[in-house]
Amino acid sequence: MKRTMMPRRNAPSDRGRRGQIHETDRHRQEQFRFIRLRAFVAIHVLVGLLLPALLLGSTGASFLKIPVGPRVVGMGEAGVAWIDDASALYYNPAGLAHVPTFDVLLSHNQWFLDMNHEYVAGVYGFEGIGKFGLAFDYWGSGAIQGVNIRGETVPGYIFSAADWSLALGYARSISDFSFGFGAKFIHQQMESLSTSAGAFDVGVHYLTPLEGLKVGASVTNVGPMTELYQEIYAMPTQARLGWRYDRDIAGIALGVTQDFILSESEKPGIAAGVECRPVELVALRVGYRTGSDYEGFSGLRAGLGLSWQGIGVDYAFAPYGKLGASHRISICYRGLAPVDDEEEE
Repeated sequence: MKRTMMPRRNAPSDRGRRGQIHETDRHRQEQFRFIRLRAFVAIHVLVGLLLPALLLGSTGASFLKIPVGPRVVGMGEAGVAWIDDASALYYNPAGLAHVPTFDVLLSHNQWFLDMNHEYVAGVYGFEGIGKFGLAFDYWGSGAIQGVNIRGETVPGYIFSAADWSLALGYARSISDFSFGFGAKFIHQQMESLSTSAGAFDVGVHYLTPLEGLKVGASVTNVGPMTELYQEIYAMPTQARLGWRYDRDIAGIALGVTQDFILSESEKPGIAAGVECRPVELVALRVGYRTGSDYEGFSGLRAGLGLSWQGIGVDYAFAPYGKLGASHRISICYRGLAPVDDEEEE
């Protein structure tokens, strides 16, 4: 006699087991999507928190607050009144007007925590029209070990984040007065998560009647608020007002500069620096930037520059307390014959 095997009430069917497996997979996928989302927001907020200033609020595109170019960084990050190379697209677009004919700048910033910051820019002048500039600003996080929502390491889960902006600028001089404008496209991405935005910059520069004294002002990163996956952040808008005074003393060229800085997310700060050229080919720089929230001499900046036949190599050092230090180095090449785009008043 055949025995019929009746299924036990508590034993799940094959269809039920498959449903449980699929449900578990969906839950795991949703969990990892949530982890990536939190990591995306956290890593970009972290960039802002690690900058040398005490933040009063969070902003989007925080990598735009990382100073570029060793020349300015070595002088305490003060450059709104005198910058005259391709990094003017970052500090004051009006500075493009003082580039002789063309300028190409390649800058590398070995930041702490294995982060890299690259800046590539170029300027070209057209007689009677003005100067045009183009700049690519890139920040990369390097490899980051993934963790779950409990803070536990997830084996094999390595990710990275990368932000970049592409800026276009224009400047022109009219007698002793210069003005400049800039517009930029901003993109942030971590794996499949990304967001984009736009911003613009404006700046002015004036050669005063007092020989050797220059003044400048700029407002950068002006744009609408950005959305990072249901979180709204303001753009890192920054305003600068500054001056620089140059004078020769006993055959040594000295320059003193200072910027007053207001920011969307930082306390008001002061950047100041001194540049000394004992010989024409060598520049020694030192400066200080207030607002740092790190220990030790984290506001101190120092740098060195060498130039010959239009080729310049510059280096700057900036400490960040226990986090370590950043080392910036750049090489630039500029035309020596000026393009006269000035107009008579």
